[in-house]
Amino acid sequence: MKTSFLQFVQRLRYQLTCLPLSRALLTRPEPSSAPSITSEKTCLPSGLHGEALEVANMLHGQTLHVSDLREVFAEWPSAVNKYAKELEVLVNETLDKIITNDRKRKALKQADFGRLLALWYPDAEWEELKVATAYSVWIFVWDDEIDAGDTDAAHDEDLARAYYKQSLDYIHHMLDLDDEKDASKDKAPNQNMTLFGDVGRGVVPATDRLQRQRFYRELENFMDQVGVEHNHRMAGTIPSLAEYLKIRSGSVGCAPQIALTDHMLRIRLPEEIMDSEAMRALWKETIEVCLVLNDIYSVQKEIAQGSLLNIVPAMFKNLPPEDQTLERVSKDLDAALKGSIDRFEIAAKTLSETAPEDASLNKNLKDFVKWCRYFTTGVLYWSLESGRYGMAECINPDGTLDIVL
Repeated sequence: MKTSFLQFVQRLRYQLTCLPLSRALLTRPEPSSAPSITSEKTCLPSGLHGEALEVANMLHGQTLHVSDLREVFAEWPSAVNKYAKELEVLVNETLDKIITNDRKRKALKQADFGRLLALWYPDAEWEELKVATAYSVWIFVWDDEIDAGDTDAAHDEDLARAYYKQSLDYIHHMLDLDDEKDASKDKAPNQNMTLFGDVGRGVVPATDRLQRQRFYRELENFMDQVGVEHNHRMAGTIPSLAEYLKIRSGSVGCAPQIALTDHMLRIRLPEEIMDSEAMRALWKETIEVCLVLNDIYSVQKEIAQGSLLNIVPAMFKNLPPEDQTLERVSKDLDAALKGSIDRFEIAAKTLSETAPEDASLNKNLKDFVKWCRYFTTGVLYWSLESGRYGMAECINPDGTLDIVL
């Protein structure tokens, strides 16, 4: 089924009337180098309807004031991989191979995913970084096919479901999880999925079946929750905050990345530790912190693309009418981050005390926790720097942000 003529006209009208603002790229998120805040306002996509349109109209032109979150995470480590320049080249070469649309390829290159990978994996070696690059570029591009609103699958539930199923079938096969081997399945269903072929070929020889099953389950949940988000977007609905956090914890795509951690670190934690309450809490809070950070910095971009499935609109919509202000949302976001950080630290402490008598295991556990911190600070600094979100235009001299919605 093809996108209707009306949907095509709506998207064309939006593209013509709401041209993207210029986005400067920071080399370092230092307050003193921040440009003045833009006074331009984004325009609303014409395809919005239902609750999403109502909330978008209420938020339109308002300013979200965000604390300097670098101070919040000042005690968490941040470092850059020695292969940072090579990663930049590899990411751009990868995008050249799979993205034929010049506009989209240019936008993805401006995002500087190589920088993100260098921040996420400061201690990783080149072989693991090649797998991480293929995976990270794949998941960003895969998600944009549905999330960015400029493909047929983004506007048609049947096409979206087919897209999910084809992707999962290929992933299951390339992770060597099928009961029977079938070489005919080696061919990727679309150009972007060829990247996951590279992921599978790198991960399978270096991991066991339990690790790959965990990775697959998290990818399956990611795609399921992207589908739930897509349904809300199509219906113009915004869920309750609790429901939103459940959906977004999957669709943000952090859990599959965490599932690859032991492979990236060249360690193997025992299953009883991977299934422990403390490890589950560590995952949960890492994901929640990252989704809050990602949602804050991407809210302007997402609303411009016609998506109100973001923690800022979700918090705003679910407040009592008398409290529906962005000032209240900003305070609630700070509280949510503080709560998650506190719970993260409790889980990290518990894990660090799990095996004091086993020096090797104890070190591996501490490395795993440290990587979760790297993952978080990587999201933070990259989101402030990247041209993908344009936060350079929103930073105040004191490091806080004013984001015009």
